[in-house]
Amino acid sequence: MTITESVQALLSSKGRVIERFYEQFLTTYPELERHFEDRDLTVQASMLTVALASVEAYYSHRFFATEHYLKVLGHRHYHEGVRPEDYPKFSNTLLEILEGFLGDDWNPELKDEWQQALDLAIATMREGYNETYTL
Repeated sequence: MTITESVQALLSSKGRVIERFYEQFLTTYPELERHFEDRDLTVQASMLTVALASVEAYYSHRFFATEHYLKVLGHRHYHEGVRPEDYPKFSNTLLEILEGFLGDDWNPELKDEWQQALDLAIATMREGYNETYTL
């Protein structure tokens, strides 16, 4: 399985996997709950699913529009008070959830692809963190 195929599997799960992500993420890192207090986690899961599709698209194709979106996302995180040191917590939890969701299709190569994609996306988000970006 490739990262692109795994995104297709995520999209077909209709957000259930990502909802599990938030359960695990907020259980593991309760100090980050403040970022989600006034949020509908079902809506948040949908937004994260779109963001993950964008992460894969940027990793696979380096589209300018996707790069810009990630910078905007980084800037939004800045305004929400998300700290750059919180990003690895997100990545680690996501990789655990993906491994559980993909089961036998998860392998070291796919994990490496996802890690590289997340690292690239986070670096791009950090470029937009303190800058003003709008859609």
